[in-house]
Amino acid sequence: MKIKKQTFVKGILTVLIAQILVKVVSFLYRVVITNFEGFGDDGNGYSSAAYRIYMVLLSIATIGVPTAIAKLVSEKMAVRR
Repeated sequence: MKIKKQTFVKGILTVLIAQILVKVVSFLYRVVITNFEGFGDDGNGYSSAAYRIYMVLLSIATIGVPTAIAKLVSEKMAVRR
């Protein structure tokens, strides 16, 4: 059984491509939903409110929580060795 070795650069490229793809799909979705017949001002208001909540939660999730979790896990792994 051969294990594939993933390099740091491959990981970064994977995340970069995924982020670009998410931004493109999000942009297309936003254009389609804004121009959707019957969506109107109320729909745009709900969409904007939900997007603001999403952005706050995304900011909290990406600021320091993953780093803190990684630090705690690495400390626990070091103690067990």
